Amino acid sequence: MARVPFASRESMTPEGQEIWDEIQNSRGGVARNYAALLNNPQAAGSYAGLGGYVRFETPLDKRVKALAILTAAREAGGHYVWTVNQRGAKEANLSDDIIAAIREYRAPVGLEPDDAAVVQFVLELLRQHRISDATFEGLRAQVGDAGIVDVLVVVAYYHGLAHSLQALAVELPEGVESDLTY
Repeated sequence: MARVPFASRESMTPEGQEIWDEIQNSRGGVARNYAALLNNPQAAGSYAGLGGYVRFETPLDKRVKALAILTAAREAGGHYVWTVNQRGAKEANLSDDIIAAIREYRAPVGLEPDDAAVVQFVLELLRQHRISDATFEGLRAQVGDAGIVDVLVVVAYYHGLAHSLQALAVELPEGVESDLTY
């Protein structure tokens, strides 16, 4: 059970209801992850703004984004973020083997060089809190300077969201199971 109640639109101030509506309209609904975060509407609205950019506006290749999301979610032990992003990973043509390699901490070993460059970048950032010159240049050659910034923003958003939802003990939607273990 989540550690905070799921907010409802009816219980919010008019300002909070505006933020609820913005989130609902941009995403086709308010999922339980944002229903939990909407206990602080202003913070949730700001976070949703960043999420809107990384979900809908970044020009990053879908495959690069999916690799960054899954690696960030895995590193955070984020069941919710990992699980709800499986469909996007499949749509980005990530194979079951690639997804399993990230889930089982085997990646980037065995991945194609472009995929490995993304995963290695995220792993170094989240594990060592710095990125080697070789890793940085490897990803920059693939995505450019603006793409590097977008990868950093994608990782920051999804890693932070995964940690937030874990801290709040937000459960997956009913009937959805996670294959992620710690």
